[in-house]
Amino acid sequence: GERELERFIGDALTACIAVDQYPRTVIEVVLQVIKADGSLVTTAVNAATLALMDAGVQMNSLPIATTCLVPTNGNPTDEIKFDPTAEEESDEDYSAIVLATDSVREGVISSITSGSFQLDSFLSCVEGASRASKAIVAFMRLAMEQKVTREAKTLWS
Repeated sequence: GERELERFIGDALTACIAVDQYPRTVIEVVLQVIKADGSLVTTAVNAATLALMDAGVQMNSLPIATTCLVPTNGNPTDEIKFDPTAEEESDEDYSAIVLATDSVREGVISSITSGSFQLDSFLSCVEGASRASKAIVAFMRLAMEQKVTREAKTLWS
């Protein structure tokens, strides 16, 4: 349910925030879904990560989320789908795995799953999420650099 998703997102973020720098402090992240077309939890974690970066919250690493769909039948020839649409997520032949990985330690921080799958499928998803997280971190870096450059031009123009 919704509480489970809140807990997943909160745990992923808390694992990467330098909480020792914020004693007796509550850091509240509010996420509002305007439109959802799949990979909602992944999008929420990654958006919250960008929001924390933009707010200047000190972090030890970045929690990067990835959604993948794995075949429920365990057939290794069936492809694993990353960043699925809502339509793809509703396919009963696939189970969903959402992984939050640590950008520095490169391990899994947290996971949430729905449906049944084979261990090999889960491990393939972890490997794919690790590769995808590097691309997502590069995108986040580029987005933040462009934002800072735009703001500097506006501020000093």
